[in-house]
Amino acid sequence: MFKKELAIKVNAVILFCLGLLDLIRGFMHTFAINWASANIAKIDPHPDALILMGSFGISNFLTGFIYLYIVWKVKEKASFILFLIPVSYVMGVAGMKLSGISMQSEFNGQYMMFIYLAICVLSSLYYAISMKMTKEVAVGKH
Repeated sequence: MFKKELAIKVNAVILFCLGLLDLIRGFMHTFAINWASANIAKIDPHPDALILMGSFGISNFLTGFIYLYIVWKVKEKASFILFLIPVSYVMGVAGMKLSGISMQSEFNGQYMMFIYLAICVLSSLYYAISMKMTKEVAVGKH
């Protein structure tokens, strides 16, 4: 159950799915921005908020394509990327908290992000446990 090779494959599939999800999010944040802000994010359609949402969509496109490239070329690194995602979000949230920024809108998109981050954390833990189990099995064989 906790084999390194299986963990690499599972995490590559997860990163592939997150890459597709980020491409969808990129589309929603840019090409369908008015519909997404009203129906999903539930944020006021203030021009500055929409520009920020669209800017986030650009980064969604970027991360989506990067994730797909990683899975295609170096799938062994998928587990590391899945670990970096929540680390990056923790850094961002810490920066916003230190800057005194707090959310005032309903922002329904946060619930999807919690699931997104939970998947990343669980995937990283699965890989870490697999690595530990693989090392323990290798040490036990000597």
